[in-house]
Amino acid sequence: MIINPIKKRREEKGLTQANLALLLDITQIYVSQFETGGLVPSKKQIKKITEILGLDEETFNKELSQFYQAKKKELRKQIEER
Repeated sequence: MIINPIKKRREEKGLTQANLALLLDITQIYVSQFETGGLVPSKKQIKKITEILGLDEETFNKELSQFYQAKKKELRKQIEER
């Protein structure tokens, strides 16, 4: 399973979901949803995330896209198996 780049980078910086949420001016629940693939961050949120975590926005967007594509593929496979 592919790891969400938000979670990966957040953990590398030693931040909790609550810490990142505070810096983004959102709730921890939103950060959790971003990391599980339940919600997709807006362009504005992605910009803030990359600034906070010190990431290149273009590379980060590619990583996020790969994560969401893998997540969709995983979900489709689960549906087909049932």
